[in-house]
This record gives sequence, C-alpha cells and structure tokens, in this order.
Amino acid sequence: MSPRRNREPSALAKAYLVAYNTVSWYAWTYVLGWVVKDLLNSPENYAQMCGKVGWALTIVQTGAILEIFHSIIGIVRSPVLTTTVQVFSRIMLVWGILFMFPHWAFTTMTIAWCITESIRYSYYAMNLVDFQSDGLLWARYTFFYALYPIGATSEAILIYQSLGAAKAFNTYYYFYLIFLLITYPPVFLHMYTHMMIQRKKYLNPKEKKSD
Repeated sequence: MSPRRNREPSALAKAYLVAYNTVSWYAWTYVLGWVVKDLLNSPENYAQMCGKVGWALTIVQTGAILEIFHSIIGIVRSPVLTTTVQVFSRIMLVWGILFMFPHWAFTTMTIAWCITESIRYSYYAMNLVDFQSDGLLWARYTFFYALYPIGATSEAILIYQSLGAAKAFNTYYYFYLIFLLITYPPVFLHMYTHMMIQRKKYLNPKEKKSD
C-alpha cells in the first residue's frame, strides 16, 4: 500500500511499507506462477489444483487484513471503510466459498487477482523507494480494463453457483450471498470508473489540467 500524500511516513513506517509491499508482491507472483503451472500441467484436474493453490491464495489474501490497520493508523491514504469492504469481500470468497463450493471460475479469478495485485504491490514498493517506471505505471492503470471484469465475473460466478449448496447449508448464508450478488454491479461500476479517472489523472496529467 502506498503512503498518504498529505504527509510523509516516518522512516520506520516507510521501511515497514516497503517490506510489506515487497513481500506481498512476491507472494502474489508466487501464487500466479503456481496456478499457471498446475493449469498447464493438468487443466482437467480442477479439484487437485484448488486444493493445492487454494490454500496459498487464502493465506496471501488473508494477510491483506493488515491493510485495514494501515489505514486506521494513518500510514496509508486508503479510506478505512473502503479498504475494509474490499478486503473482507475477498476473504469471504476464499474462506466462505472456495473450499466449500469449488468451481472452475476459481482459476480465472485467481489469475486476475494475482496479476492485478502483483502489479499493484510492485508499483507501490517501487514508489516508496522513489523508483519510477513508466511501464509499471502504464500497467497499473491499464491492465484493469481486462482484469477487473474477469475477476468480478469470476467472483460472481463462484457466488452464483454456490447458492444451491449454501441454501442447504444455512438459509441466512444463502440470503447473504444473494444480497452480495445484487451489490456486485454497482460496486464494480464504482471501482471501474474510479480506475478510469485515476488512469486519466496519472497517464494524462496535462489533459487533466486543461479540463
């Protein structure tokens, strides 16, 4: 995660953020390499791939809970509520659906998540050490055009296909998943348009000033 713009983090906080983003970057890249390798080696054996890669994905994603505390204590600029919703929506998927109701959409979701997060964390880590990369900046604010729809669609498919089993498991959980599905379109639209605005801001700063 990147530091707040309105103030510089302390040397200790900056060192911690560099370490956090670097570890996260490598962790997501590791999961990506693992799922792609298993997919190429045995594309038909989804259950085995989910069983192996699924736990790695769950551990890495659960570690993102730290980002909520980063926002609470003010060493990053992310709003607490937005960060909490984003982190726990994913944690619900990996803990509440992934192992209970496995599905092929796990593969596309994991690949989309991993590429997105590998780029995001490497971008933050590089910025914290004042290393500027035009290619990384472009990737950060361009790849989302494809990765966000793939990831969100895969997540929605996982939730939808689990409804029958969820209803048999617990009625309240079933209605919670329905509510979650209903919120997907507006939440996705908000995130997608936000990234489009950010892309214009970072990749076309002169155009923004002339508006």
